[in-house]
Amino acid sequence: MSQEPWTDEAEYGLASPRTSAEWRYGSKDRVVLGAKGLAVGIAVAHLTFCVLWGVQAPAWAIIVFFYSLLPVWVVGAAAGSLLGLALRRVRNQWLHVAAFFAGGLLMCAPFGGLSGIGPLLFSSSIALAAGVGRLAAWKLVRINDVSALTD
Repeated sequence: MSQEPWTDEAEYGLASPRTSAEWRYGSKDRVVLGAKGLAVGIAVAHLTFCVLWGVQAPAWAIIVFFYSLLPVWVVGAAAGSLLGLALRRVRNQWLHVAAFFAGGLLMCAPFGGLSGIGPLLFSSSIALAAGVGRLAAWKLVRINDVSALTD
């Protein structure tokens, strides 16, 4: 182990490629979002959502935080795990961030999320929070590098 606290890649390399012997997922799965990454993504998305609403309505920031706590974690866990499962074969993580943004926007569309300026701001804040949440989990995903499979 190195004397520098963050230079030991074996211990602190969170998103290091795995070899085929230690990869426990499907052989075509390239990026896997684990429970820790999902939890960090939901927490960051929740805080981002509350900050966006705090900018729009400062008096409601704390109320929005507490009243949205349970729905964000329930819906975020369900939607994030399903979307992460669907995107396992996509290696480009920027496409993951874009898909989480689009998924957040499309989840609000049936509820009038694209019909007026108020609902549009609400659905846009959910979509932006989902994208930022996935961006926060960037280094916490498990990566299966195709070149490591030949080792």
